[in-house]
Amino acid sequence: MTPRSVGDELVVPVRDLIGSPGKERRFSGRRNVRLRLGETTIDGPMTVFGVVSGLQDAVKAEFRATATAHLSCTRCTTEWDGPVEAEGEQFFGKTPDEDGYMIVDGSVDVGKPAQDELALALPAVPLCRPDCLGLCPTCGTDLNTDPCDGHGEESASPFSVLKDLFDS
Repeated sequence: MTPRSVGDELVVPVRDLIGSPGKERRFSGRRNVRLRLGETTIDGPMTVFGVVSGLQDAVKAEFRATATAHLSCTRCTTEWDGPVEAEGEQFFGKTPDEDGYMIVDGSVDVGKPAQDELALALPAVPLCRPDCLGLCPTCGTDLNTDPCDGHGEESASPFSVLKDLFDS
């Protein structure tokens, strides 16, 4: 069983929907979430809206969740805030499923599967733009804003003898 907050907009009463296929209840609400994948984070409100439908012995929730993520480009390290959206559906029964979701005290907590879907929607490799040139591997200049003119002859590097090490 999961603890429920009194007045939580994402805890939807469903007692009257169980055993009533076709009967629906629309819902919407917000909940603060904290998610992190690499350097990408969501730390703030998640908005969720959708519909819960009655089934014979369960209910099905279909929802859309949105939040603002803080991202960092994996090529040039530019940081920005941008929207993350996810859609999902979750069945809730009288016994827990593999994720532990179930009907508790005649209600379902749609916020938990919505948060899970948002976590899956976070980009694993965020890019500031598809054609990002990244940083110069020698001096670290952002190649999107400053073209790098080169850094002299490679043979001046103490590692230049290694460049042909794996040539066939």
